[in-house]
Amino acid sequence: MKTTEAPAESGNREWSEEILLREIRAWRRQGRPLYSHYMRQHYQELLAAGIRYFGSWEKAVETAGISYAEVRRYQRWSKKSIVEKIRALHAQGADLSFRALMLSPYAPMVYAAIRPVYFGSWKDALLAAGLAPADIYRYRSWKDADILREIRRLHAEGADLSSKHMDEQANSLIATARRRFGCWGAAVERAGLDYAKIRKRKRWSEAEIIEQIRALQAQGVPLTSTEVRNREPSLFAAACKRRFFGSWRQAIQSALGKAERASQDCTTAGRGSNR
Repeated sequence: MKTTEAPAESGNREWSEEILLREIRAWRRQGRPLYSHYMRQHYQELLAAGIRYFGSWEKAVETAGISYAEVRRYQRWSKKSIVEKIRALHAQGADLSFRALMLSPYAPMVYAAIRPVYFGSWKDALLAAGLAPADIYRYRSWKDADILREIRRLHAEGADLSSKHMDEQANSLIATARRRFGCWGAAVERAGLDYAKIRKRKRWSEAEIIEQIRALQAQGVPLTSTEVRNREPSLFAAACKRRFFGSWRQAIQSALGKAERASQDCTTAGRGSNR
């Protein structure tokens, strides 16, 4: 992944110590790396001027009031430290798009990540951190209304919208919502949902799912997937998870037995024929 960064002013120019130091500081403020290898590739004129005026690039950077030890830190990156930093930034709700980070103080980390010796591309670095690149970019350009609509859609499907679960799933929706609304709870509330109830969301177990299915049957509630999805979305979503039953049909069978499941299937079929 190659960038085409260019300095604000380039080409043949008249240098002085004052202009040189000002340019180094401006480059630093923009979050761009200042190590010599990077400068040789992206701003060779500034590098050459620094060496000409101060004897070495390190001395030029130090004279500009910047610790060259800090500049050298890019050399200390490893796959492990890159992954840890990406995850930490994600937890903070940072915009992890390549463009955003290249304009941030974390640009050296990004440059380290895309080097062949590490991940070779920013996409592969995100994957190594357990994040889905498609999700990182999916919500980035969304309007506030789109984010709120997505929250409502997930809630209607019975998804766990607690911040703990959303963070565990490395879902960039929560990161985007935090940037836009201040915090995840505020975004959920803006979507018209009661976050106090979502935060105290029930943690299902197989036994509890079976018990609830039997309770609904005792109440005379039709146990069709459509009915339960609309009436008890969290129950339906939990039952269909792989770690429990994998499907609503299997959950019904486990809770009520094959005969009862067959009865439910016939009821559903009968309703379909009357439509």
